[in-house]
Amino acid sequence: PEILKAIDLICQYLNNEKEFLSVEGRSFSKGLWLYGSFGSGKTALISAYREAKRVLFNETVGLKTCVDMNDAFMCFDVDTNERARYQGIQKFASKIDIKEKIFDDLGAEETTVQDYGNKLCIMNYILTERHKGYPSVKTHVTTNLTRSQVDDYYGGRLESRMYEMFNIIKLGGSVDSIDHRKN
Repeated sequence: PEILKAIDLICQYLNNEKEFLSVEGRSFSKGLWLYGSFGSGKTALISAYREAKRVLFNETVGLKTCVDMNDAFMCFDVDTNERARYQGIQKFASKIDIKEKIFDDLGAEETTVQDYGNKLCIMNYILTERHKGYPSVKTHVTTNLTRSQVDDYYGGRLESRMYEMFNIIKLGGSVDSIDHRKN
C-alpha cells in the first residue's frame, strides 16, 4: 500500500496533476525527497521518475549517489596529481544549472571530508548551493534519514530548507512495511 501511494504521488507530480497540490506545502517547483526504511523502493521509484522524464518529455535528469559526490570532490587529477575539489562537484552543485538533479542515498556518504585542514560536508554544501537557485533549480533526494537525523548529520539549516525545496514522501515507515530486496 505505501509503495502504491508513493507511485501515485510521483505520477501526479510528473504529470503536473492538480490533485498533487491538495496537500498543503506541495508544489511542482519543489523537488522530491523520498525517505524511509531500507529496501522500501526509494531508488527504484526515483529511477523510474528519471526514466519517465527521459521517455515522455525528452528531458535528462542527472543522477549521482551521495558517495559518488564525495568521491568526485576527493578524486585526484591524473595530470596535476591534485584533488578535483570543487571542480569535481561543480556540475552537480551549480545554483544556476536548471536541469534536475537526483542525489541518491543521502546519509550513506562520509558526512565530512578534509579539505586542506578544514572539515567540509560535501552534500550539505551541494544542497545549500542548489537551494540558492531554488525555485529555478530542482533537486531530488532519496534517503533513509529521518528529519531529526538530517538535523544531526547536516545541521538545522539543511533540515529547515528541506521543506522549502522538497515535496516529502515517506516510504517504508509503517509496521507492515516490506523490504522489497528480500522479496
